[in-house]
Amino acid sequence: MESRDMSNDLSYKWSSSISEIPNSAWEKIFGKSTIKSQLFFQAIEHSEFTEISYYYLQIYKHGTVLAIVPCFCYELDFLNLTTSSITKKLIGSIRKIYSGFFKIKAFVTGTYAASCEHFIEYARDISQMDKKLVAQLVNLQLKNKSKETESKFIFIKDIRERGIGHVRQVLNDDFQFFVSFPTAAIPILPVCAYPQALKKKNRKRYKIYTEKFDMDFTWEIVKDFSGCVCEFTELYHNVLDKAKNKFEFLNERFFSNINTEFPENSFLLVAKSHDGETRLMELVLEEDDKLIPLYLGIKYKTDDTKILYLNAIFRTVKEAEAREKSFVDFGQTSYYPKVMSGAFIENIYYGFWANHFLLKWLINNVFHKIFLPPTVLESVYLESHKNEARQILEDKGFSLLNK
Repeated sequence: MESRDMSNDLSYKWSSSISEIPNSAWEKIFGKSTIKSQLFFQAIEHSEFTEISYYYLQIYKHGTVLAIVPCFCYELDFLNLTTSSITKKLIGSIRKIYSGFFKIKAFVTGTYAASCEHFIEYARDISQMDKKLVAQLVNLQLKNKSKETESKFIFIKDIRERGIGHVRQVLNDDFQFFVSFPTAAIPILPVCAYPQALKKKNRKRYKIYTEKFDMDFTWEIVKDFSGCVCEFTELYHNVLDKAKNKFEFLNERFFSNINTEFPENSFLLVAKSHDGETRLMELVLEEDDKLIPLYLGIKYKTDDTKILYLNAIFRTVKEAEAREKSFVDFGQTSYYPKVMSGAFIENIYYGFWANHFLLKWLINNVFHKIFLPPTVLESVYLESHKNEARQILEDKGFSLLNK
């Protein structure tokens, strides 16, 4: 049902499925990016994750869409969000007595599956006056829907440094923002094959680990991975079980949906031993200018995990190079080995709002101790190539930390 804000010409509508929104309206707001597409949200919805409900706020003026904010509601575990190791230990200790400590129902903007995108956007041709009116309505509707769903707080997910100013302008001052784990990207230099633009010790590192890989393993690309989904899911869960921070818990159906929805824009990079055993699988999305490694799966053994992991980074960059992309968008976590392989990093922020007195106090007084800024590592490029490498990403909108 569509409702009208009687103080102006705007109307709004909440939908429970992405299928209720015309693709033309969606693309007017979010463009044609694969990771922001309706198909990506459809893949998530059709995965039937337990205890997750979806809500899509649409704002119109005289029937023309001005803004869309995709949201979902679920129980959020703060143990998987905090960047502070001390806080993790404290929460873990308390949970020995109270298992549900800091697991709180949240109303979240963005995607359940990781995308490193915030999804609080306007139509590109909107006037300044309409921006102000839309922002007021977005704030009101997010808070109302949060209360309606009996959520304890609103969580604004995955705001890159380049977008934090915009999101702060849209949301009221009672939203608080904190730095989370940074995202990493490696640029593809058009006149310098990877890894020749890196410093000597990093090129040597590449040579050592690729030679070790080649002694025992080989790479395959699987375009239609419908027959590999079960195996990939098993290996993905191996990685998930070892992860210190678990942002989402995906299932076999989700990976199958990615294969179905993006037959021309997704593939698996598969590392196999010379006797044919699958040891690593990486799910990759392809866009016009970049590759996006979404998820990784590994069959762990005693002494070769580092070889496999580093070569997954190296091989993805070489694949992007072969496909004439501008960069590889690696996403969050494990950014140290990525920086050592040539990545630049960009901050990701989380935003929070609560009406509950205790949670509001925690957000205002404690969260800055839970979410700690990352240690910034210097880039590993030769001085002769550093500016060129950085410029490639900055031209794509990145706001970089390790220049």
